[in-house]
Amino acid sequence: ATAALLALVAAVLTGHVALVLLAAPVLGALALMPRRRPAAELAVDVTLSGSRCFEGEDVTITATVRGGPLEEVMIRLEPAPRVTLADPAQGVRTFLGDGGAAGPTAQWVLRPGRWGRYSPGAVLVSGRAGLGGFQTSVRVELDPLEIFPRAARMRSRLVPAELLRRIGEHTGRAVGEGVEFAGLRPYVPGDQLRDVNRAVSIRRGQLHVNQRAAARAADLVVMIDSLGGPGPVADRTLDAAVHGAAALVTAYLRLADRAGIVVLGGALRWLGPAHGMRQFYRIAELMLRARYDSFVTPDVGRIPRTALPPGTLVVVFSPLLDPRAFGALTDLRQRGFPLIVVDTLRDEPPVSPRAAQGRRDGLALRLWRLDR
Repeated sequence: ATAALLALVAAVLTGHVALVLLAAPVLGALALMPRRRPAAELAVDVTLSGSRCFEGEDVTITATVRGGPLEEVMIRLEPAPRVTLADPAQGVRTFLGDGGAAGPTAQWVLRPGRWGRYSPGAVLVSGRAGLGGFQTSVRVELDPLEIFPRAARMRSRLVPAELLRRIGEHTGRAVGEGVEFAGLRPYVPGDQLRDVNRAVSIRRGQLHVNQRAAARAADLVVMIDSLGGPGPVADRTLDAAVHGAAALVTAYLRLADRAGIVVLGGALRWLGPAHGMRQFYRIAELMLRARYDSFVTPDVGRIPRTALPPGTLVVVFSPLLDPRAFGALTDLRQRGFPLIVVDTLRDEPPVSPRAAQGRRDGLALRLWRLDR
C-alpha cells in the first residue's frame, strides 16, 4: 500500500504515465487480498427463575446472546451430574443469524435431583461467521442453587412425657381444656353441664363429669451426625439423616410446636427451637452446610443450653460409627433429655468371593452385626 501510494503521488507530480502502470500490480494485489473480519465479542446473559427450590422442582434457565454479526449461533446447556433436563432433546439450540436486536434466546427447564448448594450446570455458546470464517465461544457457569430436601409427610407421634406449659395439639398428662378423655370425678359447683356424664351419674346416683387432658406443645431438636469421612457410604447415611430430619421438623412445625437443629461435624452448628414455617427454611439452610468438610474438631460434649432448652425431645440421626457421636449421646443422657437415636447406616462390609477368605469374612460380618 505504501509503494502504490508513492508511485501514484510521483505520477501526479511528474506527469509520467509509466509510474501509474508501476502501481497497478500492487493495487491489484491489494484488491485480491482476503479481508479479515474483526472477531465478534459474545456477551451472554443467563438468568434463573429462582435461587431456591426443593428436590424435583422445575427451575427455568434463560440464556440470551448479544454480539455479532454472526451467521450461526449454537447455545448448549451442560447440566450438572445431579441435575436432569425436563426435555433432554432440547439441550442444544441452533440459531441462524444474529436473532435480531435482542439476540438469540434459549430456555431450558431443569430438575435438581439432590439437595445441596451447587451450580446446576453451565451454558456454552458458539458462534460462526461465514463459510470457513472465524469462530468464537463463551462458557458461562450458572449461579449456585440452594436445593432444599423434600420432606415426606408423617405424623408427629413422638412426644416427651413431660410437655411444656404452652398450648398445643399434643395430649398432656395434666387435666385441662383439651379434647382427649382423661377420667371421671364427682360434680362440683362451677362445672359445665355439657361435661356431665349421664350414664355414670345414673348408675352411681351422683353427678359425675368427664375430665379432659390438657393440650400442650412440645419442643423438638433434630441432631444430624456428619462426622464420617467422605465417601459413598457417608453420603447415603447423610442423605437419610437430612430427609428424616426434614420430615420430622415439618410435621412438628405444622402442629404449632417448636423445632431446632444441631449439626455434629466440623464446627458445631445449631439453631435454637422456634415455631412457624419460616423456621423450616432456616433449618433447611443449616442442613445444606452439613455436607461440607471441615478440619475443625467439634466439642460435642458441650452443646450450648440455647440449642437444647430443658424438656426438649432430641432425635439423633447417626450411623453410630464415630466415637465422638457416642460422647454427645452420653452427654445428652446425663443432662436428662428424652433421647431417640435413629440408625442411618444401611450398608454392610463386603464379603470376599473366594471360599477361604469368604468364610473368615462371613464370621467377621456376623461379629460386626452383633456389635451393631
